[in-house]
Amino acid sequence: MSNEPTGKAVVRPARVADAKAIMTLVNELAVQQVMLPRSPASVIENIRDFFLAEVDGQFAGCGALAVTWTDIAEVRSLAVQPAMQKHGIGRILVDALVADARRLGIPRLFAFTYVPGFFAKMGFSVCQHEALPHKVFNDCRHCPKFLACDEIAMTRVLDPKASPASLFGKPQRAMPLPQRTPGFVAPAGLKPTRQA
Repeated sequence: MSNEPTGKAVVRPARVADAKAIMTLVNELAVQQVMLPRSPASVIENIRDFFLAEVDGQFAGCGALAVTWTDIAEVRSLAVQPAMQKHGIGRILVDALVADARRLGIPRLFAFTYVPGFFAKMGFSVCQHEALPHKVFNDCRHCPKFLACDEIAMTRVLDPKASPASLFGKPQRAMPLPQRTPGFVAPAGLKPTRQA
């Protein structure tokens, strides 16, 4: 008997009751080192950021849109149940997060990932970590891998006509930013974005 999905995936906003399923899936994939783990508090406190995909009423995957500033938001905790992967569920979750970002008027998205090929297919391009100071100062500085991050930073522009953000409120460079080594090369087939 196959475990492959038979019905169409439906995406909906997450509810508090979904927190356990989200955390379980994300942390199972973290053990496989394909994403970073999430604590119960980090999922519950940010439950409004999450969308869920269900197939035949069963939890199939999740993703979150975390607004980090007026002009940018992060796609995070994008995860699909192993038995449901390769069926377009990750794509429809990203599409839902992009639609939510557009609704909020956010012109640019970013993601830190161990699977850059998927995000490249979704229109993201590789960038340097230091191009995302709000992520670095809000989250990365608390990570044990802060100065040796092995995730790939990627961005996607949703509205190229949006005016550049004002410098008001930008974090000061009061601590070192993680830097790629001078010989950093984007993974094969991925084109780095230009630095501003």
